Amino acid sequence: MGKKNTQDFSHNGERTMENNVLSPKVKKLARDDVEIEVHYVDSLGKEISDSTTIKGHYLDKLDIPWKEIPGFVLSSVTNFQQTFIPNSDGIYLVYANQLSAPVIVYHRNTDGKLISDPQYLEGDLNRKFDTQPLEEANHFLVHSPRSASGQFTSRVQEQEYVYNVLPVKDIKINKNLFIETTNNVRVFSEPLNKVPLEKTLPYGTTWKAYRAVQETYNKTVWYNLGGNTWIPSTESIKTRIIKQTTPRQEMLNSPLSETASNISYTYSIIDSMEIKRSVRVMYYKDQYITAWKTPYGDMDNKRFRGGQDVFVKKIVQLDNYSVWAELSDGYYIESKYLNL
Repeated sequence: MGKKNTQDFSHNGERTMENNVLSPKVKKLARDDVEIEVHYVDSLGKEISDSTTIKGHYLDKLDIPWKEIPGFVLSSVTNFQQTFIPNSDGIYLVYANQLSAPVIVYHRNTDGKLISDPQYLEGDLNRKFDTQPLEEANHFLVHSPRSASGQFTSRVQEQEYVYNVLPVKDIKINKNLFIETTNNVRVFSEPLNKVPLEKTLPYGTTWKAYRAVQETYNKTVWYNLGGNTWIPSTESIKTRIIKQTTPRQEMLNSPLSETASNISYTYSIIDSMEIKRSVRVMYYKDQYITAWKTPYGDMDNKRFRGGQDVFVKKIVQLDNYSVWAELSDGYYIESKYLNL
């Protein structure tokens, strides 16, 4: 017997080794073109941002391209993987709707007092916001937030602007300046006060202004009507110059008492005249005027309809130049509503 041949041949006639060692002609499979699509969807599977396709070498590390989407927060990941391996389904980043907290912007003077109402900014979660100083007080600005812009988050954020400005300044007014109401208007115990006093000034009445101050950041003027009684120019009023001829007219009584908690209207009668005749209310028939128990005292539920006839006993003139009619039933109506 001759020496046994230890070689064999493949079906292609190529010589191989019995120990199955690969020949140099057989190449290892290498993938360098793996593509993965990343989807951004809400909890219902609806796409909320354009998908992204990422490429990489087989088994290389995979970094998912996370996104911040305004109004949403990432809640879960479907088909998560850390390396590039074929994945025909793709990776799904699932986001949930989430409301953001507001950004509150304060505008204060150097004493720490607010010079305007706080601003509340609202927007989608992660969306950008920008804050601005007050345009009318910008030249008084001495301090701004470290960053005037940012992103809405789930927590309340605060921004503060500080202005070196006096809240009000005195202004000179005519000594014969009066304030006429064109509606029932509110009055306040001091300038800049946000809470009005309990009673309002009646429509169509005239009041002497003793002093005036002006807000330095928006030009609103506050008129002092005596004591702790102030009315801003933003109310329904008109200013008038009325020259007075007697010392008595010069010294009009304060329309309100000095304490805001105990308001009372006080006047003096400077003239009166007996009438004793029937007159007509000069209003449309579908309109009514209010009856008063006393001039500028307490209003009553009783009302008089336009076109109605009433009997006037006398008319009286008060020291604020208003004229009132005293009716036979004891009520009072301003004479300007009657056909006297």
